[in-house]
Amino acid sequence: MAWFSVKTYYKKSCEQHEYFVQREGEGRIKVVDGFRFCEYKIETNDDKFPEFEFTFVPGGDGKKDSLDLNNLTGKNIEYSELVEMFDGGCWGGVEVEGIEDEDEVEELEEFISENGAYALEDEDEWYLDETEVWVWGPLEVTDEDGNTRIIIADENGNITDFVDE
Repeated sequence: MAWFSVKTYYKKSCEQHEYFVQREGEGRIKVVDGFRFCEYKIETNDDKFPEFEFTFVPGGDGKKDSLDLNNLTGKNIEYSELVEMFDGGCWGGVEVEGIEDEDEVEELEEFISENGAYALEDEDEWYLDETEVWVWGPLEVTDEDGNTRIIIADENGNITDFVDE
């Protein structure tokens, strides 16, 4: 087993997607928050470089070039753990689904804007169901010995080495 550090190479290439679900009803709220920087620790079940399986970021550009570091998959990937996300709130948004009443949707969006999404849980009507942390673009992957490799995925999800021009 080996540990690797995975960092975003360019700033503003990380988004956190939080999904809140209504306890009774069909409501679902997606809160997107953009970050300047992100770092995770990845554990593999062998001593080899992580075999990342890139996928499509929800609401992205349609390229298979992204990773959800909270729910990471790959043939030899065992575990991922957040180290740091820096400078959140660079961009974001709120999407409300499953509620037809436009006034209620507007009230929810205003409530989140004023109090933050986690305040929804204090209302006892909502709970945080899932959190995803999406990264894309070049990623800096460093092993335990300090050896660094900068990778990027093509639009089909194939890993290649990144060359900074």
